[in-house]
Amino acid sequence: MPAQVPPEAQSIGRARGRLSASSLTTFLRCEKQWFLNYRIGLRGPLSPHQVMGIEVEDAFCAIIMHRAPKVNSVQELRDWLYTLVPKHAQDALDNGKKVFDEAMWSEGDFDYHFDLELVSSMLENGISLQLEEVEACFEAGGGVNEFTIPAPCWDTPPHFTQPEKSNSMISWKNETHEYSDKITWQDAWEIARPWVKDPRNPEPQRMYHNDRWAAGECDLVLRWDGRVRIIDIKMGDGGGKFASSLDSQLNFYAWLWNETHDTVCEGLEGWYLTNGMRKVVDVNPLTTAEYREVHDNMKSWDSDNRLPLKSPCDGEAGGCHWCSVSKVPYDAPEITMPCEPLSSIPSRVNVKGKLQGAWGPLPNHYGELVLGAMIQAGDKMVTLEESQPGSFPEMHDSPHNDVFITGALPGVWRRQPRLYLDVLSAIVPETDAELTRMGMLRTKANVEGVVLSCSKRDGKRADGRPWSMMSFHIWDGERVAEVVAFGSAINGTMLSIRPGMVVKLTSVELGWREGLVQLRIDSRTTRAEIKSKP
Repeated sequence: MPAQVPPEAQSIGRARGRLSASSLTTFLRCEKQWFLNYRIGLRGPLSPHQVMGIEVEDAFCAIIMHRAPKVNSVQELRDWLYTLVPKHAQDALDNGKKVFDEAMWSEGDFDYHFDLELVSSMLENGISLQLEEVEACFEAGGGVNEFTIPAPCWDTPPHFTQPEKSNSMISWKNETHEYSDKITWQDAWEIARPWVKDPRNPEPQRMYHNDRWAAGECDLVLRWDGRVRIIDIKMGDGGGKFASSLDSQLNFYAWLWNETHDTVCEGLEGWYLTNGMRKVVDVNPLTTAEYREVHDNMKSWDSDNRLPLKSPCDGEAGGCHWCSVSKVPYDAPEITMPCEPLSSIPSRVNVKGKLQGAWGPLPNHYGELVLGAMIQAGDKMVTLEESQPGSFPEMHDSPHNDVFITGALPGVWRRQPRLYLDVLSAIVPETDAELTRMGMLRTKANVEGVVLSCSKRDGKRADGRPWSMMSFHIWDGERVAEVVAFGSAINGTMLSIRPGMVVKLTSVELGWREGLVQLRIDSRTTRAEIKSKP
C-alpha cells in the first residue's frame, strides 16, 4: 500500500486521538457511540460479521496478489482465479471461526451465518469486479505499469516503509513479470492489479497526515488507467444502516490521499461482495478546515465517564450498544476495603519544581511518539510526558528553571512516578493553585467493579516481534474505567475474566488516555481477584 512512515514505532495500536474514517463515520452517525467507543474504549461483543468482514477482505486481497499464468481469454483467466477460491475461502472460514471462538467476548452463531459456499460466492463476486478492470485494461491496450511502490505480489518482496526495522532473516521470492509487445491477458491482469494491504508486512500500512492528527488505511487503490481510484471492500449488499456511511468514509480517504500524495484521487467506489455490486461515489471531500473542525469537536468533548449516559441515544444509528443503554444490566458491586470508587481517583494535580531536560519525540509504551522532560523538587525527580501525541506541543518551550505545572495527570510507568500533560495542563511561572508535594504523587489505586466488556489483541511489531494486549472495562455502579495489561501481565486470572464478573484490583497503576483514567496491570505488584461470577 502507498503508505507513509508510521509515527508509531512499535505498532501496538492505533492512536485514539487521531481522526480516522471509522471514528469520523461513527461520530457522524452517533456522537454518543463515538464517545464510548473512541474515548472510553467501551464496545460491544465481537460478532461473526465483524470477524468475517476482515477475513473475507484479506482472502480477496490474497487472491489478487497472485500472478496469472498464460491464458487466452478472460474466461480462462476467470477459470484460473476460481481454482484459487476454495483454499482461500476455507482459510478465511477457518481463521474467522478460530478468532471468533477464542474471543474473550463474542455473541452470535458463527456457523449459522457463514459457510464455505457463502464465503466462496463472495470471493467470486470480488473476482468478477476486478475482472471488469482487467477487461477494460485489455481493451485499452494496457495502462500504467510502473510505480514507485508496485502492487504487492506473492512473487516479489513486500514493500516496507521502515526497511531497517524489518526482519532481515526472511528471504522473499523475487520474479518479475515480462510484458509482451502486444498486450496479453496476463499483462492486463498484472497491470490492473490494485495496491492492497500486504499481509506479509506487519507495519501499519496507513496514510498519515503531515501534522499527524488524521490517518487512514485504504482497502484497494487502482491506478492502471492513470487515475487514482480508492476502493472500499464491503462484505454486505449495499443495504443496512451502515451503507449511508460509505460516502463519508471514501471522501475522507480521498482528502487524506490528496494531503499526503503528489497525485489527486479522481474516483471512489464501494465493492459489495455479497451481491457483486459496484457503487460509484462522487468525489466531494470536505476541506481540511472542516475535517479539522470535526477533530476539534471530538477533542473538546466532555470527558465524563459516568454510565449509563445522562441522555442515551435511541439506538437507531447502527452499531449502538452501551450508548443506548438506560440501565446497566448488572447490579452495582459492593465496594469493600481497601478499594475506593473510581470517582475518588485524583485526576489533576499541581506541582512545583525545576524544569530540566528535554527529549523526544520518542515512543511511549503504546509506540506513539511523544515529547518529554523532567521536573525536580529537592531530591525527587519525576518524568513529564505528553499523555498522547500532540497533546502538549509546548513541552520544550518553557525555560529550565523553577516553574509550576498545573492540571497534570498523575500516573506511573515501570514503577516510577510520571506526570502526563495534555491540553488542560500548563507550565507557568506563578500560580495560586493548591500544590501536591512531588513525593506524595498518587500513582496507584485499589478498585472494584463489575466487568462490562473485555477483549484481547495480538500482533507483531515492525521488526516481527509479537505483542499482546488485553483490556476490560469495570463499572463501580456510577463510573466506568478501562483496565489494560501487556505481555507477561496477562496471566490465567486475567484471561478468565468475562462480562458480569465482579473483579477486585489492588495496587493497579494509574495511566491516562484521552484525559480519562486508564488502570494498568503490573505483573509484579497488581493483584487481581475475581470475587463473583454471573
